[in-house]
Amino acid sequence: MRKQTAVFEKEESKVKKFLASLLVMVLSLAVLTGCGDDPDSFGHGSEESEDGDITITMLFSGVATEDDFQTMILPKLIKEKFPNITLEVTELPDDQYYTALKTKLASGECPDIIMVQPKYAGTNSVISLAQAGYLLDLSDLACLDLAGDAAKQSFTYDGKVYGISQGAAMLGAFYNKDMFEANSLEVPTTWDEFLNCCETLQQAGIQPIVMGDKDAYVMQFGLYQIAANEIYPNNPTYDDELRTGETHFTDEGTWDKVLEMYYELYEKGYINTSSLGLGASQAMQMFVDSEAAMTFDGSFNLQGINAAGAVDFERGYFPIPAENGDTYAAMAPGGGPAVYSGTKHPEEAKAILDYWFDGESPVYEAYSKDGNAIVTYGVGSDKNDPIFDTFLDMYRDGKAWYWCNQAWPAGTETEMEALFGSMIGGQGTTIDDITSGMQRKLEELLEQ
Repeated sequence: MRKQTAVFEKEESKVKKFLASLLVMVLSLAVLTGCGDDPDSFGHGSEESEDGDITITMLFSGVATEDDFQTMILPKLIKEKFPNITLEVTELPDDQYYTALKTKLASGECPDIIMVQPKYAGTNSVISLAQAGYLLDLSDLACLDLAGDAAKQSFTYDGKVYGISQGAAMLGAFYNKDMFEANSLEVPTTWDEFLNCCETLQQAGIQPIVMGDKDAYVMQFGLYQIAANEIYPNNPTYDDELRTGETHFTDEGTWDKVLEMYYELYEKGYINTSSLGLGASQAMQMFVDSEAAMTFDGSFNLQGINAAGAVDFERGYFPIPAENGDTYAAMAPGGGPAVYSGTKHPEEAKAILDYWFDGESPVYEAYSKDGNAIVTYGVGSDKNDPIFDTFLDMYRDGKAWYWCNQAWPAGTETEMEALFGSMIGGQGTTIDDITSGMQRKLEELLEQ
């Protein structure tokens, strides 16, 4: 197509210019009238029939399965509540979703409801899309107050809310309750108590913590928990100020402290010395087989954590405690729906979202049973696995912070992982090297 365009541009005859225009028109018509599973064929905005019935389109990330909530259950329940509205939903795998969304936003033919990620997370982050003017202000939706301050803040830009969180996910320390009991240990409430647990287990011949740092992303599982305790309570706007230059990764008492605390677990052998040669699934299996007392992981991996292993034991879950005992949970509001600013039916689209997330409607009940997210309020919130109770209580009490990389330009966290891996691998990398490298990467990415 690029070669054809180049030829057309070189031709000066009116006939060939006309043919070029005609070709573009034909191709555009083909896209607009396409059908089937082609991502580019889906939902160019809402439609209205002569009798007042309207069609609202929705594009979401995911893979439709049998009895899928978003593509099958949601449209049916919306039709029951709003008989004049037909909700057409398409789900696309992540990579296809991001590509299709970018194309549709650029063309001005975006579906009415789309999926966005909190803060700056991902290519469809709520802040970047709101800044570009692509999203409708949802601040007046009643359901937002039910979701809590943490969820609202993660979808806020310039004082207005532009998206709704679909539940939450958390990071914490899964632990072997039987091992703790056998060694007269209780869940630690301060950092010193946590170190004491590790030392007691190590002296008893038990590996305190197992991590699979060969998959470097798992380094985030511990670091983000410590940051939630040691950085954000002191400066809630720390990450926003990173973007303006008011704060830096190199600031004393911020990331240097987080890295020092986490590195101490490696330096003392509390985290397995073989971590860089071990994958995430291997580390999880070692925990499941009772070869270690703890592992840092997310709520999203509970099924694997609960898998049968070589030894039966009871699992528990707690947040890594703060140095001063004033502990916060590292919890991330999940991505969720937003409304395209160019929709022809803004009030109807907003009404769908308000009904969906009101905490009690048949739609919310079905959504809570879907199991893809941990619901934090309303129907089904009492059906969450009890292992998450401590975290959910903290979340509802405002004692939780988002995951750091949700506020960073994508790529900052991978620089952190690479440098921290070099340090625990004995390559001479220092904490100053890591914080300086993170700052350089941040500035580089912000300039792009």
